[in-house]
Amino acid sequence: MKIIRIIVVFLILASAGCAHVISREALEDVNTDVTFETVLENPDAYIGETLLLGGDIIETQPFPKRTLIMVLQRPLGFNNRPSVENESRGRFILEVPEFLDPAIYKAGRHVTVSGTLVGKEIRPLGNAKYMYPFLRSKEIYLWPIERPWNRPRFYFGFGLWHGF
Repeated sequence: MKIIRIIVVFLILASAGCAHVISREALEDVNTDVTFETVLENPDAYIGETLLLGGDIIETQPFPKRTLIMVLQRPLGFNNRPSVENESRGRFILEVPEFLDPAIYKAGRHVTVSGTLVGKEIRPLGNAKYMYPFLRSKEIYLWPIERPWNRPRFYFGFGLWHGF
């Protein structure tokens, strides 16, 4: 009986770490067959599709009733968190229908978004012209800043351990 209780407690704790950062309702609308790469090839063919994307904020431009966020796309990993690896397929622009403070939504922060592709925008990128897929946000999740002191100070494992 004790073992069953331990297993139940473990399963509850394990599932607590798997909470969705984007609501189930928003995830139901996402077309998982459409990848960021296919959108880059022909964005006009996917207008109206809901996508789940993530990445690093490059720039935030606030307006009174909306905010534009330029994002460096990153592949999504566990719990739809953007990867921190040096991998990206490009950039996209996200329009959020409210004012978001650029001091909070600042360059380098990670976001996961559910949004509808509404078109494309061509803007300069250095000396080149770059085509940005343009999405209108349904939901946005700003990931917490990870600091070394936010990490757990205990570890599980086998072998010798030294330290405090």
